[in-house]
Amino acid sequence: MAKYQAVLLALSLTLGSPLMTGTAAMAATFEEAAQAYQAGNFEAAREGLMEPALSGNADAQLLLGTIYFNGEGVEPDYTEGLRWFRLAADAGNAPAAFALASAYRTGAGTARNDAEARRFFERAATGGSIPAKFELANMLMGGEGGTPDAERAVRLFEETAQADHPGGLYAMGAIYAAGEVRPQDLKRAVAYFKMAGEKGQADAAYNYGLMLVEGAGVEKNPAEAVKWFEIAAAQGLPEAQTALGFLYGNGTGVELDEAEAASWFNEAALRGDTLAQTRLARLYFLGKGVEKDLVAAYTWLSIARNGGQDDPELAKLLEPEMTPEGLAAAEEALKDWERAVNQPR
Repeated sequence: MAKYQAVLLALSLTLGSPLMTGTAAMAATFEEAAQAYQAGNFEAAREGLMEPALSGNADAQLLLGTIYFNGEGVEPDYTEGLRWFRLAADAGNAPAAFALASAYRTGAGTARNDAEARRFFERAATGGSIPAKFELANMLMGGEGGTPDAERAVRLFEETAQADHPGGLYAMGAIYAAGEVRPQDLKRAVAYFKMAGEKGQADAAYNYGLMLVEGAGVEKNPAEAVKWFEIAAAQGLPEAQTALGFLYGNGTGVELDEAEAASWFNEAALRGDTLAQTRLARLYFLGKGVEKDLVAAYTWLSIARNGGQDDPELAKLLEPEMTPEGLAAAEEALKDWERAVNQPR
């Protein structure tokens, strides 16, 4: 069974944080247990946490639940972990409520339940958790686990953006770019995308790059866009990798480099970007940036077609040149791709 990681649990605990309940002796016990946890001595931490957790210390319950849920020093026990999270959440511990909500949202260690996820994100958000406000806003915007509420979602996104949450900054950029829930304001969208991109938010960096290429809400600057696409591409965002492929392939904002273009198209193609797959197929057919390879060209075109993207112009040129042997080789390569894509992860 996959090992699920509870989100933002132990990180929320600081040794200097006030304890919700317990005597001075229990406070010392919890602090020692927390130090043991941070040192990776999970068995000592678990033993030290048990007494304050049983006495109602919500921080101890949260950390004990983390140990069981993550299987740190013990076999993973999701039921036990969630039990301790719920006890802490019922005592008003916002990080524990966030952990429970995350488990219900993803089905980690329990049956997925969007209504319960939304309920516990609500609790955590009421307790001041910025990540919970962000997740709750997403659920409200999409109507997951309950009635949609776009206006409240935007207010929560605004709160998270004001707290410099990367996702909240990106969400506000997307809201102002779309112009549906709020009037379109491309300059505001640019500002939010840039702030989020500076924090490493890949989608924001990519969108800011697009706006720089197109001159939307900002002065056109393809050379600057390369930097932002690279931020997103380094995190594996295939759309940004494809964008870099086009910039290098066309010599836009950078010196024309067909080998670099092929490399970026290949990265995106391997991640399933169908447009990149057709571009890579073209490069293999033409022998630009890569060695000419009709089998590879036909294989990538076939993969793209299976994903809903076609290139009729390329197909018209490529198909007459394929030999029976080449078609058979491409068919085998396509099967290998499908096996790799469909294998359990």
